[in-house]
Amino acid sequence: MVAQEPARGLANRPGFLLSRVGTSAQTGFKNVLAGWEIRPLHFLVLMALKAASGPSQQELCRALSIDSGNMVELLDRLEELGYAKRTRDAKDRRRHVMTLMPAGHAALSQIMTAVEEFDNQFLEPLDEIERVQLVNLLAKLYSATTEAHGQGYTQ
Repeated sequence: MVAQEPARGLANRPGFLLSRVGTSAQTGFKNVLAGWEIRPLHFLVLMALKAASGPSQQELCRALSIDSGNMVELLDRLEELGYAKRTRDAKDRRRHVMTLMPAGHAALSQIMTAVEEFDNQFLEPLDEIERVQLVNLLAKLYSATTEAHGQGYTQ
């Protein structure tokens, strides 16, 4: 019974609860993405490629706060899967332009559906108003992080 006492005290600590819930959400999210043999940062890059028209590798690095070494590895994997293509810019041969390929569009559509299903299942204990409140509060907390200010997200 001794082990339960510290756990009860931690149940009132926001940092502890956020950490535990975050670990569970992260694990589930990674499991969803594993069906397409990608990780969360691959998903982020795919979303950026869908939103942008032919961004360069460096533009992606800056926009997503991912260092260039990690970006090369991420793009290599997306090319292996046929989801994206890297080509030299005809106007500036030093610049690589990224394009989301048809297989990437199809995969991203499937992934988005799977992620939405995961989110709905994960957030099932909350009603719609609580979900909106949670997202707003998490966004507020996130906006105060160094990651949100482009400093240091490299995993």
